[in-house]
Amino acid sequence: MRISTARRTGRATALATTVAFLMAALSGCFNTYRVSQEEFAALQTAEEVPRTVTSNSGDQVVVDRETPLYVRSVGGRRYPITPFNFKMTGSQLVASDRDTLLALGEIQSYEVDLLSTPKTVGLIALGVSVAVGLIAVTVITSSD
Repeated sequence: MRISTARRTGRATALATTVAFLMAALSGCFNTYRVSQEEFAALQTAEEVPRTVTSNSGDQVVVDRETPLYVRSVGGRRYPITPFNFKMTGSQLVASDRDTLLALGEIQSYEVDLLSTPKTVGLIALGVSVAVGLIAVTVITSSD
């Protein structure tokens, strides 16, 4: 039994699309909140976990040990920082577990990423819908 080229291409496309959407859905969607240097500095010690900081837009952001933190350099590079495991002095940020040493003057922004449940659910729903649609089209257009 031979499978036509069009049918193989359709199946490959459906599989690739499904895998791409599932990978995106599994990684989740995040909201990025920018905070001031002072608010970010409050996250360098674990006096209380979780800790709430105020974003530049006024939102209250809860940070725990698993919350992704980043600093963005003036050049645009984003450096991951482990919450409650870094040190900020008057002139530099040191994250020894990440081998990161940055002058504070080279940091453009301080960022906190929080998982967005509505965006993640929407992405998963979209991925499932596309997968179901591609499977339906493949079944409908395939012949014995």
